[in-house]
Amino acid sequence: MSRPDLTLSGNTAVVTGAGSGIGRGLAIAAARRGMAVAICDVNEAQLAETAALVEQAGAVCLARPVDVTNPVANDAFALRVSEQCPPIATLFANAGILRQGSIAELPPAQLRALFDVNVVGTVQTVQSFVPIMRAAMMPAQIVITASTGAMFSYPHLTAYCATKHALWPIADGLRADMEAGPAPIGVSMLMPGPVSTAIFDHSDPGHQASPGSITTDEAAEIAFSGALMNRPYILTHPDFVDQAADHFAATIVRMKSA
Repeated sequence: MSRPDLTLSGNTAVVTGAGSGIGRGLAIAAARRGMAVAICDVNEAQLAETAALVEQAGAVCLARPVDVTNPVANDAFALRVSEQCPPIATLFANAGILRQGSIAELPPAQLRALFDVNVVGTVQTVQSFVPIMRAAMMPAQIVITASTGAMFSYPHLTAYCATKHALWPIADGLRADMEAGPAPIGVSMLMPGPVSTAIFDHSDPGHQASPGSITTDEAAEIAFSGALMNRPYILTHPDFVDQAADHFAATIVRMKSA
């Protein structure tokens, strides 16, 4: 089923991982579009800061501390949103963490945490909210935050890139599922390039922003634009497409010569 145009104003945007970074940018961008905003994060202090900014932008905000790796907490948050908010027009499954280290040396606990939050947490978020969105039978968009790291493997970021690459078939499969279903729900994968956030703070305090970095507000605007157009892939830095084309072409050559 093709997805009709979205109606944002008066409907709800749900954003996970909204305590900082791109999640906070998405929440504020939703508020500026006249949406009700439902946000969650594990960091209660940062979540409260985002909620205040959303309300300053003129929106009603439902904020709840949620660990997306906990399916019971996810379901409870989804139920609260369905009971207290207008219908959901956009679901941003955005919560994510980053850990650095050689894949040969990364502690297993950090590897599990990466996959639990970035992959399992994303799927559990979708599973909690999709039944509610289907029941509403109104046009809606699910946006899964991956990364341009889904297309590459960077030194000391191999595990992080692996989690973001795992989201690629998940987003593609979910999009196909939604297109085959009765509800007009689209699916996009957001693939941010360099964005000025604090995601490196846990692994690399004082990390300097990469050249070409954009602000979280700019990333959020790009995300909303792509969501409105139901783009399967939303890139904040389109030049990464050419880099990916070269990378995959070289990979295919190596596969054929194996």
